[in-house]
Formats: sequence, C-alpha cells, structure tokens
Amino acid sequence: MNFKSWSVFCLALGLSAGVMAEEAEQSIYNGSLENRVKTLSAIQPGLGVVMHEIGRRMVSAHQAANGENWGLAQYELKELLEAQEVAELTRPNRAEMLKAFEKTYLDPLGESIEKKDLKQFNQRFSDAVTGCNACHTALGHSFIKFQLPMGQGRSMLDVNVKTEPSYEEGD
Repeated sequence: MNFKSWSVFCLALGLSAGVMAEEAEQSIYNGSLENRVKTLSAIQPGLGVVMHEIGRRMVSAHQAANGENWGLAQYELKELLEAQEVAELTRPNRAEMLKAFEKTYLDPLGESIEKKDLKQFNQRFSDAVTGCNACHTALGHSFIKFQLPMGQGRSMLDVNVKTEPSYEEGD
C-alpha cells in the first residue's frame, strides 16, 4: 500500500471511528428505550473495575481506623458499600455472594468503627480479607489475593502468589 492509499485508509478509519462514537452517543439519548438501555448496560464497568474501587476503600478504611480517624474509616466503608451496590446491580449473578460478604464481614466491621474498637476492627478486617480471598478462590480467581500494601508503592494485591496463566473470561 503506497503512502496515498495508506493516508486515505487511515482517514477513512478515523472518520468511521468518529461516526461510530457519535452514533453510540446518540443512541444513549435517542432511539427506543430498549436500545438506549442496551447501550448504557454495555458500557457499565465490569466487576474487576468495581473491585479495584472496593479494594482501595478497604485499604483507606484500615489506614484511617489505625490512625484513629474513625470518621474517615466510616466514610470509606460507606463508599465501599456504595461501590458494592453498583457491583450487585451491574453483575446480578454475583449479587448474592456480594450481599453475603457484606452481612458477614462488612456490617461487623462497621460496628467496630462505631465503637471505635481498634482491636476488634483489626480482627474483623483480617476476617474480611480472608473472606474476600475465599470468594476470589471460589469464583476461580485464586490468582487475585487482596492484601494491605506494605510500604510506599506496594500493591494491595499479593503479586507473589504462584499460579498459572489459565484465566478465561466468564460472566
């Protein structure tokens, strides 16, 4: 393909991408209600995106409680629960497990925040981490192991878990 042909191809590709984006935008605001809902549901974040938000909030709640910033700990837990509600709505196949996690681990964590009981909070937080990782394993995601970051720049995921690259996308 010569330069002129390549330029025309790239221009056409760019124009068609722009048209597609414009059509998608229009389908959110125009067209049948069914098509608008389908378009909106197609762009909802996956559970992985929401889990990163939940993980970040878990870490912040832990750091706040251990700094005796109980207001921030409570706020982070509230925001975490809101993110979990998004996951329950957008991924209904996971809603039952998410609600069970909330009742079993997050509600008791909230109670320890209200009591400002750091020892109880840390035990319940540890239990929640264990429960979180058990859910990952039960869903076939044992390669995802939540942990508190240790030091500056550390990940909240344990990247040293020994696994094979056998993940396949499911629902």
